Amino acid sequence: MSFAARMFNNAFFLTFVKKGFVVLNGIISLMLVARYFGPAMRGEYMFIVNVVIVGTTILNLGISLIYPHFRKQDKRAKNLFVSYSFLQFFLYLLVSLLILIFTKNVILGISALLISVNVLNLPVTQINLVENLKQQSMIIIISSLINTALITLAFFLTSENLYLILIIFGLKSYVSMVFSLASLWDKDFKFTIVPVKYKKMTALAFLPLLTSFLIAINYQADIIILKMMSVDFYHIGLYSTGVALAEYSWMIPDIFKEVMFHHNARKDDVKRMTFSIRLGFTAVVSVAILVIAFGKPILGFLFGADFVAAYPIVVWMFLAVPFMVYTKIIGTLFSANGGWRFYFITLLISVLLNIGLNVALIPSFHIYGSAFASVISYAFCGVTMLLWFKRKYKVPFRDVLFVKWEDMQKVMPFLFRKKASSVESLIIIGDGGHSKMVQNIVRESGTYRLTEVWDDKHREPVARDGIIYTALDEKLQGLTQMNEDVVFFVAIGDNEIRKKIARTLALAGRKFAVIVHPTAFVEATVEIGEGSLVMAGSIVQANTVLGKHVIVNSGATVEHDISVGNFVHFAPGSVVTGGCTVADSVLIGAGSVVVPNISIGANAVVRAGSTLTRNIEANTLEYSRKKTE
Repeated sequence: MSFAARMFNNAFFLTFVKKGFVVLNGIISLMLVARYFGPAMRGEYMFIVNVVIVGTTILNLGISLIYPHFRKQDKRAKNLFVSYSFLQFFLYLLVSLLILIFTKNVILGISALLISVNVLNLPVTQINLVENLKQQSMIIIISSLINTALITLAFFLTSENLYLILIIFGLKSYVSMVFSLASLWDKDFKFTIVPVKYKKMTALAFLPLLTSFLIAINYQADIIILKMMSVDFYHIGLYSTGVALAEYSWMIPDIFKEVMFHHNARKDDVKRMTFSIRLGFTAVVSVAILVIAFGKPILGFLFGADFVAAYPIVVWMFLAVPFMVYTKIIGTLFSANGGWRFYFITLLISVLLNIGLNVALIPSFHIYGSAFASVISYAFCGVTMLLWFKRKYKVPFRDVLFVKWEDMQKVMPFLFRKKASSVESLIIIGDGGHSKMVQNIVRESGTYRLTEVWDDKHREPVARDGIIYTALDEKLQGLTQMNEDVVFFVAIGDNEIRKKIARTLALAGRKFAVIVHPTAFVEATVEIGEGSLVMAGSIVQANTVLGKHVIVNSGATVEHDISVGNFVHFAPGSVVTGGCTVADSVLIGAGSVVVPNISIGANAVVRAGSTLTRNIEANTLEYSRKKTE
């Protein structure tokens, strides 16, 4: 496989490309729309867009936010969620058409139609990010390119037409929606209507919905309040341009978060997080200084002379940008740790600050009062999350500010090392069914570069797609002469054989890889021993310690504060609840459930489908449901 092919097969590289395209196309579109409309009509356009964003957030009912929770319990949850989103779409589409027909207000009708399309686009996009990460990244790139192309055509071929630009805005969502549905609509898809589950979904989504609503309001409220307080569209246009320019710099922490540090969960994840924050904060502050210093010529070049008057707003908004690093990067930990309540309260106070200051300051200070309100609101939210993070993980302030010299020593090799050594080389031992799954995870994650697969069924070495497949026994004899930088992974299902080979490699001083599927969730405080595997859709919660050569199979859940020994296998769909102790070489069978605070002795087997409610001793072969109740 060529270097280019490997890079575009890497989900993280593709995410980086996606972000780059979104930023570049967004700035081009922003520039063209600003020059196409001028400040006044752009202000009217942005008011409508902000209403659509808030309306979509509310009417989606938060369904897209709870999909991962349902997905881990049922692999067919996709059918239920897509079907529910379709029902929402058709209901809102009908209401939108009725609004258009009976009110005869074209702007109101188009806004309602845009909301109905986005209500379907939002969940199917989020679902496809879980199910088909790379495909969805390509869909986002394609829809962004189409949007920019259509705006470019409108700019050169038409005069000011608000309806046309709103339709193009809607087409971007429509294209994304259609491609996402095509990606999800496989042979296993079945339209599913289950009212009882719909009721449960809606109830579970309520708090995430409120949280999402607060986030949207915190970002969009200012423009809506300006209009409600009779500020003219000319000044709203200037204000929205300054805000939009700042919003693109907010993607910097996203790039660090999603691309550089979406790696395997290890015991030093907090270090990775603080490293990410330092780089993101430094980058954002650098961009802010650059934009503040050269803001006027930048505004003139991008949007035209009419928008240079937006410079004071740009200065105010870029003072708020650094706080967004903490909000965006640390904010993901709240939901990951089940912290919706604290997250919600923080956002609620931030929104109330924003709205209250807007109402108080706009009459006297006009759009500048609104900008000041945003700075205070964003600062409160970012600082609150920073203090939570510092207290929870005992992190000194110097570790969450600017980059250190040792950070530069880490980044420089990453930027300038040779292509062949951009990731660690990996040798997988075993080429059976289990190994095939491991090989796919390695390809999808891009964390390691798979170079060789050893298995005795390959009597003669053969090369396929840049990977050498060769005999195991012969290679084991030459371990001590191999390159020390190569890491190993034993991908053999039989536990005894796996132990034997792992022991041989360890005695030879070899290092083992830790492999985590991109769709697995591993909380930041989890410790994972060498040679362990966390597969697709699985969950490992806070303060859990996984030993060496542990397998957390597809869809398995290992809850909080669990101590796991070496060579333990959590089979697909198994659930081990909080506070349990699992000794070495235990097998937790497929679909089994272990209740809280249970101790399982070494070499025990919990049979598939069992519910374990009491401690079991070492070397117990298996337990059925009847025996454990």
